[in-house]
Amino acid sequence: MNIGQNALGAGSRGTWAAMWPASAALLLLAVALPGCGARSKPAAGTPATAAANEIQELTNQTLIYECPRCGMMFSAAGTCTMDGDSLVATRVDYLCPADQKPVEHSGRCPRCPMNARVEKTAVAAAPAPTPGTP
Repeated sequence: MNIGQNALGAGSRGTWAAMWPASAALLLLAVALPGCGARSKPAAGTPATAAANEIQELTNQTLIYECPRCGMMFSAAGTCTMDGDSLVATRVDYLCPADQKPVEHSGRCPRCPMNARVEKTAVAAAPAPTPGTP
């Protein structure tokens, strides 16, 4: 082997493309391009629904959807990702622990040195109208 050559026999000024077969470069390009900025579109006739995102920590939400079995909280109605149960609409209130008056968010209460108390109350579903009543 000469001093100016590497193990592949190319000179020290050989390019990366010269070391790899052209088919490998084309394969890499074919795999990478379809995912660049492409978004899947819903099929015709199917409504696009917003997925319910899990809420890790309450901050200032006033309406959440909670799983009655495991207690996971979500931002929209649907089914629990953990156990498949239907989510229950739940009202969230933040109260000052000292005077029991509402505050705007969780965390430190603006009126006392304690953290705001979080109260969750299931929202009753509206009863279905009975046939024949206006």
